Amino acid sequence: MPLPIALDYRPALLSSAGIGRATRELAAALALRDDVVVHLFGHALAAARRPVAAPARARLHRLPIPGRTLPWLHRLGLGADRLAGGATVFHWTDYVQPPVSRARPVLTVHDLAFVRDPSWHGANAAVLRERTAAALARAAAVVVPSAATAADVRAFAPHAPTPRVIPFGADHVPTPAPAGAHPFAGRRYALCTGTIEPRKDHMTLLAAWRTLPAPRPLLVVVGRPGWQCREITAALRAAAQEGLVDWRDAAGDGELFALLRHADLLVYPSRWEGFGFPPLEAMQLSVPVVAADTAPMRELGDGALALCPPGDAAALADAIARVFADAAHAARLRAAGRRRAAAFRWRDCAAAHAALYREVAP
Repeated sequence: MPLPIALDYRPALLSSAGIGRATRELAAALALRDDVVVHLFGHALAAARRPVAAPARARLHRLPIPGRTLPWLHRLGLGADRLAGGATVFHWTDYVQPPVSRARPVLTVHDLAFVRDPSWHGANAAVLRERTAAALARAAAVVVPSAATAADVRAFAPHAPTPRVIPFGADHVPTPAPAGAHPFAGRRYALCTGTIEPRKDHMTLLAAWRTLPAPRPLLVVVGRPGWQCREITAALRAAAQEGLVDWRDAAGDGELFALLRHADLLVYPSRWEGFGFPPLEAMQLSVPVVAADTAPMRELGDGALALCPPGDAAALADAIARVFADAAHAARLRAAGRRRAAAFRWRDCAAAHAALYREVAP
């Protein structure tokens, strides 16, 4: 019999960031399977930022229920699992975990950056640490998207269930992407995507960009302001006024993938990641990637990324300049990235999750 499972679908409705992407695509891939019945917990008072629609063969449960009332409803026997069709397994997909009544909880830990360097999240780091520790103690199973994150979880919570490494997919990116007109009339540019926050290290990127020889390519930054970012956003605005940067705080998938398709490279100076959707999406579209040399990026790229020391503006500038100047080097990165991205498929991600749900189901 198909197993009734539920996912916390709120990130898919309320966010365009990586967790929202992961939740949307995993739900869609699971809904194509015959061995699970997919329920989506979408109850929230906040208005959706994404289209409110469930994947085919999945049921979205969405009422304007404030998150602060969920513990009270839980005490009445109406946990998140009961509010989402009475699922046997409930998948916590984010860092805010709604309480469940009877279902076996599965927890995804996307990263533990707030443990690695609390300054990246400011006052929120302690809250995230406490909340994640409690969820790890309650979880029947733990999922992580990379071996690097698995190692972090084992160090942080050695008594938690052994993390199961299940990478995300890349085939949500349309290939070949629609050509369309060049967004900057043929001017060469690099793209950087991600929330504006300290860990993403836009400051080092701006410092590197200013050292590139004239005429400089354009730097296109796509990302909403996040946290601890007043200095960063001020620097981005100043660079935009100079014509050095085109900063867009939001872009839908169509615009984002068009920008990526025409980019000469994706630059990703992030000091730590749990997985790294932007580099993977770039590799899927055969776009060269320059990234900070961290364990997650080495794991994701497996030799297909151009890596440089985190926080080193001079090394980052050299790596960027080489991609623009050395056509053979860029071509090697394109080919290697395309081959590497082929290993990441959502159907495989969904199959591994479905098998895990079966293991933990009562």
